[in-house]
Amino acid sequence: MRFVSLIVAFMALVASSAANAQDWGEYVNRDNFFTVNFPGDPVETAAPYKTAKGTMLTARTFTANAPADSILAGTYALTVVDYNSAKDEIPTAIEEAAAAIRAKGTVKYDGQNMLDNHRSWRLTVETAAGRRILAEVLVAENGRLYISEAETALNITPPAQYQASLQILDENGVRIRYKSVGSTERVR
Repeated sequence: MRFVSLIVAFMALVASSAANAQDWGEYVNRDNFFTVNFPGDPVETAAPYKTAKGTMLTARTFTANAPADSILAGTYALTVVDYNSAKDEIPTAIEEAAAAIRAKGTVKYDGQNMLDNHRSWRLTVETAAGRRILAEVLVAENGRLYISEAETALNITPPAQYQASLQILDENGVRIRYKSVGSTERVR
C-alpha cells in the first residue's frame, strides 16, 4: 500500500512540474531580430538608454515572470538597443552594458563568451537582496545591443537555459549562426 502512495505522490509531482514547464515557450520578435524562451508572454516597455558618450537611444525591454511556485521562479528580461544611429559607439556597447550589470552586486562570473559565434559577455552577479542575475550581452551585425538577464533567488538552479535560448535572426527570420568567431560565413 505504501508503494502505491509513493507512486501517486510521484505522479502528482510530475504533473505539477509539467504544468509549470508548459508556461515556457519560444517568443519571436522580428522587429528586433531575436527569439528567446520566456515563461509566458513578455511585456514590452521602452525607455531612454544613455551611452557613455551621452547619446540618447531607445531601449526596448521584454519582461516575463516565472511563477513563484515554479522551479525557475524569477524575472526574465531581454533588452534591445538599436545603435544604428550611433554606429561609432558600437565597439564600446558590450562593455558599457556589462559595467551596468556589474554595478548591481557582487560579480561571481565575468568573462567573454560566444553565442552562435557572436562575441558576447557573460556575467553572474549576486545582489544584496539575495538574488542572482545571469546575463548575456552581445552586439549583432544588425547594429543592435542585446542584453538578456535572468534574476532568480540564490537557492534555485541558475536558469542557464534562458541565456542559451537567445538567437539573433536575420531579416527573413532565420537564425544567424557563424561558422567561426569573426566570420561572416553562416552555418546553414
